[in-house]
Amino acid sequence: MSTSVQPSRRSLRALDALAFFAPDIQGGIGPFLVVFLSSTLAWSPDRVGTVMAASALVGLLVQAPAGAWMDHVQSRPRWIAGAVTVIAACLVMMVSRPSFPVILAGQSVIGAAGTLVAPAVAGLSLGLVGRGGMDARIGRNAALGAAGTVLWATGTGWIGHRHGPQAMFWLGCVLALPVIAAALSIRNREVDPVLARGGDRDEAASDGSTTPSTAPRPARRWLGRPLAVLLGCAFLFHLANAAMLTLVAQQIGRLVPQHAPLWLSAGVVVTQLVTIPIGLAVGRWAPRLARKPIFLVAFAVLPLRGLLYLMVHSPAGLLALQVLDGIGAGVFGVMMTLMVSDLARGSGHFNLALGAGAVAVGSGAALSNLLAGQVAQAGGFHAGFAVLSGVAALALLLFSLAMPETRRGPALHNPERAAAAATTPGAPA
Repeated sequence: MSTSVQPSRRSLRALDALAFFAPDIQGGIGPFLVVFLSSTLAWSPDRVGTVMAASALVGLLVQAPAGAWMDHVQSRPRWIAGAVTVIAACLVMMVSRPSFPVILAGQSVIGAAGTLVAPAVAGLSLGLVGRGGMDARIGRNAALGAAGTVLWATGTGWIGHRHGPQAMFWLGCVLALPVIAAALSIRNREVDPVLARGGDRDEAASDGSTTPSTAPRPARRWLGRPLAVLLGCAFLFHLANAAMLTLVAQQIGRLVPQHAPLWLSAGVVVTQLVTIPIGLAVGRWAPRLARKPIFLVAFAVLPLRGLLYLMVHSPAGLLALQVLDGIGAGVFGVMMTLMVSDLARGSGHFNLALGAGAVAVGSGAALSNLLAGQVAQAGGFHAGFAVLSGVAALALLLFSLAMPETRRGPALHNPERAAAAATTPGAPA
C-alpha cells in the first residue's frame, strides 16, 4: 500500500465508533458476571473465583501471542469483527446453558478473544493516522473509550436491575453489533500495513539518507532496557492501583451497606468522566512535549491518592478521591501506548510490545488484590492503603530514575496523513 492513500472520513469515524464501543464488549459483561453467578445461580465463592481466575489467566497467557499475531495479519478490521462475534456467541451460550463447564469454557474463550481487540485497535490507529497523528488519536481513543464505559456501566446496571441479570448478556450481544459494523466500515486499503505493526517506511540510514524500512529491526534494538523498565513500572503501577478501589468498596460496604452499589457505581462513573478530558488534553499536548514529564503525573498522583485514603472516612470523601484515579488512569492509558509506540518504532513488533505491556498491567492488577487482601486481613484497611502507597512510591521512583525519554522529535512520518486525521470533517468520504 502506498503512503499516499489518506484515511477517509468514513474510516476515521468508524475508528471513533470502534474506540467507543469496543472496550465495553471486550471482556464480555465483566464484573456483572459475578452478580449473575452469585445471586441468580447461587454459586459458591470458590466457583465464582475459579471462573474469574481462569478467564484472567487465559487472557494473560494469550495477550503477548495475540499481539504478535496482530503484527502479521493483513486485515485487522476483520479480525476485530471475528473476535467480537466469538465473544457474543459465548454470551449467548452462557446465558442459554448456565452450567459450570459452559460458563468456565465461555468466559475463558472470551478472555482469549478479547486480547485481540486492543492491539488491533491501536495498530489500526497508527496505520490510519501515521506517526504525526498518533498522539492525538490515542488521546481521542482513550476519551471515547471512557465515555463508552460510562454508558455501558450505567446501561448494564439499569438493564440488570429492571429486567434481571440474564438481560445483561443480551445487552452485551446487542453492543457487539456496532463494534462489528464499525470494524467492517474501516477501509483496510487505507491502513498502512507497515506502520500498523510499528515498522516505519522512512528510517534514517547511517549515512543520513532516508531508505525504506519494511522489515522488522533485530529484537536487540528494541527489546532492551527501556522497554523492560517501562514494563516494570507498569507492573508496579497496577500492583498499587488495582486494589485501591477494592478496599474503598469494602469500606463503603461497611459504612453504608444498604447504598453501597450506588456509591460504587458513582465511583466508576466519576473516574471515567474525569478520564475523558484528561485523555483529550494529553493527546493534544503530547505532540508538543516530552513523554516522560507527562507520564510522571500518573505515577505521582497514585501514592498521593493512597495516602489521602488514610485520612478520609466518609463515602462522599472516598468518592471525591476517584477524581485522582481518573487523572492517573487517563494519563497512563494514553502515555503507555505512546511510549510503547516510540520504543517499538521501526521494529515491526508494535502490537507484540503492546501485548507485553498488557501482560505487565494484568499481572500487576491480579496480584494487587491478593496483596491488599492479605495485608488488610492482617492489619486493617489503613495497613492495606499504606502498603499500596509504598508500592506506588516505588513505581514513581523507578520511573523517575530509570526510565529514559522515548520521544525522538516530531513524529511526522506522513504529514498529509496526520493532517487528514486531525481534520476528520474535511477528509475524503
